Amino acid sequence: MSKKEETIFFRIEKENRPESSKKEEDENSTEEMTTLNHASVTLDHSAFAIADKDGFKMYQLNPLHFRMYKDYVIKVGPVRLVKQDGNSRRIIYVSALAGGRFAQNNLMIFDVARNEEYFEITTPSRYGPITNIHVSPNRLVALNPNRMFVWTYPDDIKQIRSEDIRSNPKGISAMSYDPTTAACYLAYPGFKTGSVQIMHLNALTARESKSPIVIEAHLTDIAQVALNCQGTLVATGSTKGTVIRVFDARTKGPLYELRRGTVQAHLQCMAFSPCSSYLAVASDKGTLHMFGIRDAEPQKKKNVLERSRGSSSIVKIQLDRPVMAIGFGKKTPKNLQSIIAICADATYWRHEFYKDNTGNFTSHFGSYDELIEVANDSSFFRTPVE
Repeated sequence: MSKKEETIFFRIEKENRPESSKKEEDENSTEEMTTLNHASVTLDHSAFAIADKDGFKMYQLNPLHFRMYKDYVIKVGPVRLVKQDGNSRRIIYVSALAGGRFAQNNLMIFDVARNEEYFEITTPSRYGPITNIHVSPNRLVALNPNRMFVWTYPDDIKQIRSEDIRSNPKGISAMSYDPTTAACYLAYPGFKTGSVQIMHLNALTARESKSPIVIEAHLTDIAQVALNCQGTLVATGSTKGTVIRVFDARTKGPLYELRRGTVQAHLQCMAFSPCSSYLAVASDKGTLHMFGIRDAEPQKKKNVLERSRGSSSIVKIQLDRPVMAIGFGKKTPKNLQSIIAICADATYWRHEFYKDNTGNFTSHFGSYDELIEVANDSSFFRTPVE
């Protein structure tokens, strides 16, 4: 039986901010960061954040702009997990294990507009380190290996509830937020192997929670999960990594089966486009696949042979590097619709795509940038935080 677990809250005042335990790096050091610890795209696909040994950085997704003033942000130390609030005013982060300023069960909220650490939340240490974090305009979530915590957000931050979850050391989960209805959902692996649970976070109270929707998606463990912004579609991939399945999150019915490939692969990340028309999947094969959800034929209209084959991707991009986050850029008078990959080597790749007169999709290279270099050259690229 689930019950509310007490977490410790601490509003940080400027004069009480803890000093960094990490020694200042040699100012003459020219060593460059080549590997990110984490990257995440906001729920509305307007911005993204990256985490590395030097802290966190915020960017506009498309067109690419650095959204911070390099000499105006305090040193937060190495960061392991980072999520940006959609309004670009707050960053939620967890310090890195090596050289980090805070414990692994501490959730820090940094107010960029005020240039200070605004709030600190400590989850019970018996549940282990925080493995993933999610933030929407009305909810904040942290996952530990066997526990999930939910808080109100952004004003008057209070814990609503905590729930037991299946052992999830990698923090596999996805959040959705519908700006029209303010409905917020969270998807994560269920207790049964290969299943996924979807919880309506708005329905959680301190006393009770509605039973989550449970979908039996695969025969093997869940490796990746994604929700569209309305929380009506859920995509799942297993540790086998060959097939992606899309379900109706309300009826639990299977909608599409998408074929990534025939060789087993590790799925690195997965994301729906804001319009829910496309689903992008990256794997350790160095490829980024994009599937047309609206153009795919529903499972119920296929025969047994067609179902076993699955729908193929409409766009395949060879990146040959790990992808940490995926976003989509809107179509504008100057640019076509695009798919964007934030990679582990701190590079930014944008590919544009469109449907030609024959009904087939065509993609071409749009732009490439090195994110650390963009940040260092911020006097030319930066966009003020509103």
